[in-house]
Amino acid sequence: MLPETQADERRCNERISWTCHARLLPLSLQPRTPMLGMHDVTGQDISEGGLRVCTDRLFALQSRLLVEMESPELPKGIQAVGSVAWISPSPGDDQWCLGIEFSDVGDHALASIRNLLLHEQYPCDWADRDHLPHTLDQTTA
Repeated sequence: MLPETQADERRCNERISWTCHARLLPLSLQPRTPMLGMHDVTGQDISEGGLRVCTDRLFALQSRLLVEMESPELPKGIQAVGSVAWISPSPGDDQWCLGIEFSDVGDHALASIRNLLLHEQYPCDWADRDHLPHTLDQTTA
């Protein structure tokens, strides 16, 4: 019998709570796809490896998605490609939590995600990032 583990223990990347507005665009047509085009969702937490979102639309496991995320901390937003890695019912009516595992994250998007994680570790004013460790704050150069 396998010992009980928390979901976070299986993750390879640090995850932080981060609420954002996101849009999902299916990149491959799945059988029984009722709706094409962008679908608005709420991002709940993020890591270098993926994003958890809540949505009223159920996407199939392994569905490839373009994910566009935006929040006040990131005026330029983040775009990444990922796949639905897990699905869980949400406490709300007809709501689902989806785990989206990133498969293609550009350099700018990865630097933005790292800055979010760093901001959680070293809280500061986003307008004054000069004192952040230089190795992770490459996007300001």
